[in-house]
Amino acid sequence: MLIDEKKLKIKSGDGGEGLISFDNRGKAYGGDGGNGANVIIVGNVNVYDLSKFDSNHTYKADTGDRGHTHCRHGKDGEPLRLEVPLVTKVYNMEGEELVSIEEDGQEFTMLVGGEGGLGNFTLRGEGWDGKLSRKRATRGEELDIRLELNLKTEAILLGYPNAGKSSIINALTRARYKVASYEFTTLEPQMGVMDGYIKLMDLPGLIEGTSEGKGVGTKFLKHTKYSQLLIHCISLENEDLVEKYESMRKEFKKISTTLHDMEEIIVLTKSDIATPEEAVSRQKEFNKTTGKSAILLSTYLEDSLDILKKEIKSRLDSQKK
Repeated sequence: MLIDEKKLKIKSGDGGEGLISFDNRGKAYGGDGGNGANVIIVGNVNVYDLSKFDSNHTYKADTGDRGHTHCRHGKDGEPLRLEVPLVTKVYNMEGEELVSIEEDGQEFTMLVGGEGGLGNFTLRGEGWDGKLSRKRATRGEELDIRLELNLKTEAILLGYPNAGKSSIINALTRARYKVASYEFTTLEPQMGVMDGYIKLMDLPGLIEGTSEGKGVGTKFLKHTKYSQLLIHCISLENEDLVEKYESMRKEFKKISTTLHDMEEIIVLTKSDIATPEEAVSRQKEFNKTTGKSAILLSTYLEDSLDILKKEIKSRLDSQKK
């Protein structure tokens, strides 16, 4: 199950206390305490979702070590690095966005650790009173945050339920997602990588009224924000392909202007349910009526998969120019 939201408690490290200490001649030689550690959010392309985080756990960074004798400084705490997938948005509990982690290796310091206290060696210049005093360490900061994952892929597959999207992503990426001949087999985003570098995502099937909360609703809309290409899947099982296409396009517009305006590849799926002649005839009729150019596809036919692969790569390459 994809976990795309988590609430966390985080705390930076407290500073270590400075030391009051004297050598055998009565000279101050207590060292300063180390600084408490920061809490850092780090983007990691190899992290898939937020499932590793526990909302009931407080993520605490290391406390700085106390000062040592012989004027030695206490060790600073090691930063706590929380690795998150791309793209992860971090919000406070008031809903204010604090940072968006969009790149592999991107870092953001969420909380700064407390400062280490000063030992009496550092304060020795203040006279005898200095020798008997120390500056106390400061405590770390605490914060409640909410992590929201917005999956980052090159292309998304959308369409009515049972349009064959899971079969396509399995065929293109060698993923092994569940496939069945009933609606809503896919209930959460499914991802795969085509040819080692192109990320594809299959989103749960949409229905008329999705924009109003019907079916799976729009809870996965956030996962479309960073995609470049929409692969619109329409099954040849539908009698009126044009009506299905146009009704879904209307739903796209209601859901999101960004989704509606995204560059689109139209795929007429499950072409193997018809004879080759009938499938081609329906493709030509669709293209003529809509003024679009749809790809005819069967996941059982390698040639048709190759055509779709080439089209995906061509569209993505053209966007880079």
